[in-house]
Amino acid sequence: MIIQLVGAFIGSLGFGIVVKIKGKQILYAGIGGMITWYIYLMSYNAVESYFIANFIASVFVGFFAEVMARVNKTPTTIFLTAAAIPLFPGGRLYYAMYGLVTENNQLFVQSATTAATIAIAISIGFMSVTVCMKYVNKFIRLRQTQMEKKLKDTIDK
Repeated sequence: MIIQLVGAFIGSLGFGIVVKIKGKQILYAGIGGMITWYIYLMSYNAVESYFIANFIASVFVGFFAEVMARVNKTPTTIFLTAAAIPLFPGGRLYYAMYGLVTENNQLFVQSATTAATIAIAISIGFMSVTVCMKYVNKFIRLRQTQMEKKLKDTIDK
């Protein structure tokens, strides 16, 4: 498992280099990828479901990206894309295409179905976090507006 975690760190770090993430942010993205893969491994060992394990890991990535974006005052996508790299089903897509080219329909269908399942789980996880954060931000802004109004009313009296 240590080798997989190091590989996830290096993969996320390498992707960060390719997309030109700067400074400490690239290190945070690598750490995020490593933690994401650890969460995926633990989730898969617990439930043995590609969908649920990828969903749980992608929810973590979404929250990680939101927090790191606020801490570093950068866009969320910087951390979202780099930290999610270990989850993307590259191997499954490769075997799906291999099955298609070699006319091995069973390999193609099985690999393509798994790749699609993983992609759907990742997208639903990302969107769940995005929707939650929009409501949280809306609640925070509403609360701040109410407090500012209350403070203004207190000062005016």
